Amino acid sequence: MFCKSWLLVGLFILLNVLLLYFTATTLETRKWQKMAKKTWNHHVAYPQNYRFILDQPKKCEEQKPFVVVIVPVAPQNVEARNAIRITWGSEELVQDKLVLVLFLLGSQSANETLQEQLQNESQVYQDIIQSNFLDSYRNLTIKTLVMMEWLSKNCPQASYGAKVDADVLLNIKNLLHMLLSLKSLQRNYITGLVLSGNIVLRDPSSKFYIPHDVYPKSRYPPYPLGMCYIFSMDLPEKILHISRHVRPIFIEDAYVGMCLKHLGIAPKKPPNIGQFVVKPPQRFNRCYYSGRIAILTNSQTQLISYWMDFHSDKRPC
Repeated sequence: MFCKSWLLVGLFILLNVLLLYFTATTLETRKWQKMAKKTWNHHVAYPQNYRFILDQPKKCEEQKPFVVVIVPVAPQNVEARNAIRITWGSEELVQDKLVLVLFLLGSQSANETLQEQLQNESQVYQDIIQSNFLDSYRNLTIKTLVMMEWLSKNCPQASYGAKVDADVLLNIKNLLHMLLSLKSLQRNYITGLVLSGNIVLRDPSSKFYIPHDVYPKSRYPPYPLGMCYIFSMDLPEKILHISRHVRPIFIEDAYVGMCLKHLGIAPKKPPNIGQFVVKPPQRFNRCYYSGRIAILTNSQTQLISYWMDFHSDKRPC
């Protein structure tokens, strides 16, 4: 009888512990869902009547570039812009083809000092495009569609466009070699590190959480990773147009894939997918780096030092 009593007490305690655990888990999940919905509702879908605060509308018409590289970057991140300006962004002419590099920014509300600094920076370098949407992680899709709008309006004469993150070391020479190795000028073309079958994350605590009612499918369509993708210049207008019929998500590269799916366009793997690198070797190898197109770096210092090394007079690979 004594053993049975203790067994009943033990079961009672265990049931209470499980009940407390599931109650806490449910409350935590609801909290994250409310936060996610609140965050989602505070970010406006594209298109909107955004306007350009700083602009370079005549750049493509005047320079007639073969490739226009757009680097989305935070307004306050002048170090990243300067690192690119003195490294791969300085390579304007490669194999007789002109490359135009521009920085795309949103705005930071009520920061007049920063805006004055950006205006001065723009006057000096003439490479900044700034729109009046709120620059934030959750607005990266808006930033991408603003990029598509600007390119479709101002650079239809260019052959290709590229979106490159600010922490990417881009080898312009290898990029041009890849594009010029194509048999002819491409249309409906987009390439990069193409991801297929990526799972939609449903955990409300995840940074990449997407609710069922926003995107009901379990997997995303194929899309090129946002660190660097290259596209024919007929695509910006098409993506911008179809975006009116595709509900936005804040994961910008997956959203590009959703738009491409609606257009019936499949991203193409590059001739050598190994030239797009997310996790490079820890130890620097100049021959390895000099053979890539896009490599994710840890810092502006690393980007500058690596670029300077494989552009030095040392023995070539």
